[in-house]
Amino acid sequence: MIFAPVAWADDSNSANDSGSTQTQQAKSSQSNSGKSAETLTIAQSTPIVTASSGFHLQVIVTNNSDADTPAGTLMAATNALFTFASRSDMQSWAENGTNIPTPNPLGSVDVPAITAGNSTTVTLDVTADQQALAAIRNWGPKPLTIAYVAGNTRSVMHSFLTRSSDGLSTAQTPAMNLTVAMPLTSGDWQTNETAITNLIEETDSAGSSSQASGKAQESTQSNGNTNTENEENENNEPLLLSAEGIAQTKALEQTVAKHPRLQIVADPLYLQESGSKPTVAGIMQPADFDITSYAAINNASAYTNAGVTDAQWTAENARTIYTAANKTTETPSAYAWQGSADWTIDALTKARAQGYSTVIASASFDNEQTDTVHTGTYVVNTTAGDVTVLKEQSELGTLAHGRATSKEATAETSDAGRLARLMAQSAFYQMEQPYTTRNLLVTFTRANSSAWIDQVMSALEQASWLNLTDLSTMANTDPYHVSDSVNQSADTPDTSATQTMLNQLTASRQGVLRLANSILKDHGTESKQWLANLLTVHDGMALRALTGAGPSDSHQRMAQAAQSMSDTLLGSVSITPSEPVSVFSESAKMPITVSNKLPYAVSVKVNSITNSMQIVTSRTNDVVIPAHSEAQVAFTIRVSTSGSAIAHVSLADRQSVAFGNTQDTTITSVLRISDASGFIIIGFAVLLGLVGLWRQFNRKKDPDE
Repeated sequence: MIFAPVAWADDSNSANDSGSTQTQQAKSSQSNSGKSAETLTIAQSTPIVTASSGFHLQVIVTNNSDADTPAGTLMAATNALFTFASRSDMQSWAENGTNIPTPNPLGSVDVPAITAGNSTTVTLDVTADQQALAAIRNWGPKPLTIAYVAGNTRSVMHSFLTRSSDGLSTAQTPAMNLTVAMPLTSGDWQTNETAITNLIEETDSAGSSSQASGKAQESTQSNGNTNTENEENENNEPLLLSAEGIAQTKALEQTVAKHPRLQIVADPLYLQESGSKPTVAGIMQPADFDITSYAAINNASAYTNAGVTDAQWTAENARTIYTAANKTTETPSAYAWQGSADWTIDALTKARAQGYSTVIASASFDNEQTDTVHTGTYVVNTTAGDVTVLKEQSELGTLAHGRATSKEATAETSDAGRLARLMAQSAFYQMEQPYTTRNLLVTFTRANSSAWIDQVMSALEQASWLNLTDLSTMANTDPYHVSDSVNQSADTPDTSATQTMLNQLTASRQGVLRLANSILKDHGTESKQWLANLLTVHDGMALRALTGAGPSDSHQRMAQAAQSMSDTLLGSVSITPSEPVSVFSESAKMPITVSNKLPYAVSVKVNSITNSMQIVTSRTNDVVIPAHSEAQVAFTIRVSTSGSAIAHVSLADRQSVAFGNTQDTTITSVLRISDASGFIIIGFAVLLGLVGLWRQFNRKKDPDE
């Protein structure tokens, strides 16, 4: 089937708000009636066309209307002679906002009728000797039009076809340097409730408890765990990666092994727990601690109170954990990975003071818009020393992260569409200054899947116009700019979620400290070690709750786990429910039993107050409860009437601050005197009786008596 060139001059201009997963579908055009009807999604597309590869395209066509769509045709075409002149031209084409003729048809395929709300997938295979492909005489990105026609409906989507220099007679130019890095870390930490309970109650061996808490605190001693050891020691470790996280580690290991030029910057705690031992280009701050938010909040004491000290995330500690976990003396380079806020001069200064001389930054680090892309290496002078900043290239980074360059770029709503754009964009960057040495940076996110990373790396490795370099090479490249300031957006980061988490962690840590200072009877050597272990586990949770990915459900889970541990500790000293008390006289005793599940004795106050003025109890009793035991105290009850009252019994620490549970005990008085006036009447009657008896014995008797 042959189509006139005019059929490929697209005049549609559509928008799209869909997400970035492959199954999400982009609304790419409008029907003649003006109603959005069909969605085109690229499921597969050859990222690099060579002399022998041909071109493979698979498209999902979805009928979004409430009526069936008749059978139609999907067509693809390009412009074999066209060369993009600027980045703005490429972006405008991707957004369906420019009219570039695509007169070279690649082929067409029949599309069956589609019922309302359903979709179908069609495939177009173009051989290497097809006329349109053979007509391409120069390498680089070409415009690709994908059009669907069915009845009165026509949907058009713009993408890219990138031809390599393979088999072409054009002059070869130097490849552009590109560094591709990824953070190897996880926010999917979980708690082992059995291990935490054993630690709290010391029902497990002291050695196991110490090992577990030491690992949570990023101990300098390696446990050398493998995946097998990880399973065997699971019951002793309070903080674990989820089963899903371990599975992802194995998948990533396979991907990393396939792509040795991929620069892995690993979280040493993640390596320690997962047992993964990939070849790494460097290590990042332990637990992927969010340095940029730390600097934005600018309140070191808030972090210390929450359980995170500066010593936990130094570069030196990161190296120590790494070498211990891997049983090696090697000390890899340390890179501070950007957190949820932007790098500022304060953040860079703090990172440098912590031992990180090189940091990884997003495109937001430098907002300067230049005519052509440039090397992403910067040097910033701080009061703590010079910091080398490796800045990611904006468009390439956005696509590698799994996001479209804009909501109007409808072909980029799938992995295949984004990969096609990424390869076309990288080729254009090399072509715009082919003889200028530049080194660009692309990073993957913490959440990118191993499948996506594999796709991107496989394509980049086949790109003849790219030279994949390592982080060290990029860091040592002549910097694009050297200064003592940071050029970035003036937007103030929203740190409210992090502030809330800090408050939660501070409250939970204060609970543990309160147990130590105001509830435990004394601080012997063993109890001090036990408390240190508890704080270690808490602080390990806190560090994992404040990672660079920003607050999320998994991070909130760590904060909640810290609070739960604190609540469990304080709740281990509790009032045992008691039976109602019956009083048959003016005073009686009310026994109260207090239990202590902790492994050390506690000294607390037991308070009681009733809701009656006529039936009252004594107010406070001090009590010492031995470890794993119970103790009883007795409150004096005084009554002045018959009736009932509720005694509210509660616990307080030695500072008289309430904690733990409360217990309500019913007190019933069965005195026969109904009220206070009865006592007066009885007293008057007794007095009259006594007077009567006195008169009886002292009166003058008659002789007859």
